[in-house]
Amino acid sequence: MTISSRPLCNIRRYHLWLRIAVVFFLVQLVGCSTANHSPAPVTSVQGYKTELKSSISTSTYRVKKGDTLYAIAWRSNQDFKHLAALNKIPKSFQIYPGQLLKLKGKIPAQSYRKPKPVTVAKTKTKTKTTTSGTTKTSVKAPTRPLVKPVPTKTVTAKVTPPVKVKAPVKAKPVVVKVSKPVVRNNKLSWAWPASGKLISTYSSSKSGQQGINIGGSLGRNVLASESGRVVYSGNGLRGYGNLIIIKHNDDYLSAYAYNKKLLVKEQQWVKAGQKIASMGNSGPNSGAELYFEIRYRGKPVNPIRYLPKR
Repeated sequence: MTISSRPLCNIRRYHLWLRIAVVFFLVQLVGCSTANHSPAPVTSVQGYKTELKSSISTSTYRVKKGDTLYAIAWRSNQDFKHLAALNKIPKSFQIYPGQLLKLKGKIPAQSYRKPKPVTVAKTKTKTKTTTSGTTKTSVKAPTRPLVKPVPTKTVTAKVTPPVKVKAPVKAKPVVVKVSKPVVRNNKLSWAWPASGKLISTYSSSKSGQQGINIGGSLGRNVLASESGRVVYSGNGLRGYGNLIIIKHNDDYLSAYAYNKKLLVKEQQWVKAGQKIASMGNSGPNSGAELYFEIRYRGKPVNPIRYLPKR
């Protein structure tokens, strides 16, 4: 190799290494862009709630196995009484798998039937007009007497002795067992459902949090905030984990989510302060907590306004 050919070799080597460096940079760039588009694991409470909110925004809903009217109303942010009236569901609020429910629209008015007019038979009379202009009514005399004459008979009256009447016997009062009614609005007295630090609060914005989060430890007692009847107990509502919904009256419901273990069943009556579950968590990488909601006629309200000050 001559002296003049050495610079040419150096240039070729330089271009070769430059190409290798560019290819390596492009490979790294593609790898980074692919990694950025992969879904990140959900670890925070707020992210878990946003991704798995499990809300229904459609105008109709097909009932699935395990659904209840209360759960559907909860997911669609509606009053269960409104859904029942909209779909003509009886007061038992029982629905069936495969049933198509209307979630939007006006409640149909009850049909009213007018009573049929009563026809009264009228008797016809024949009238004759005289030359003087006056009208006379002619009534035919009956050919037979209407009432047959009854022959008179002498009747001897018998006198019966007075009868002694016994005093009525007082019946024993019948005791009827009535199921416990729901609590009235003016008698509701809310209590904190768990002891612990308040992690997050309610937000009135459309995309904000609809309840509060109370921190604690795994297995800590979760208590009923008020007396009522359990209308949902299960894990069918994605995003709430093991969930309990209690109906306190026709207006108020309360929910207890992220439980580790459920201790009450549906249709069970619970008292205020009764243990209904044990505290769990919202995800594998989050601490123990309880998510608590209060809803008035299907709409979330700020629980802090109802709970006593600590």
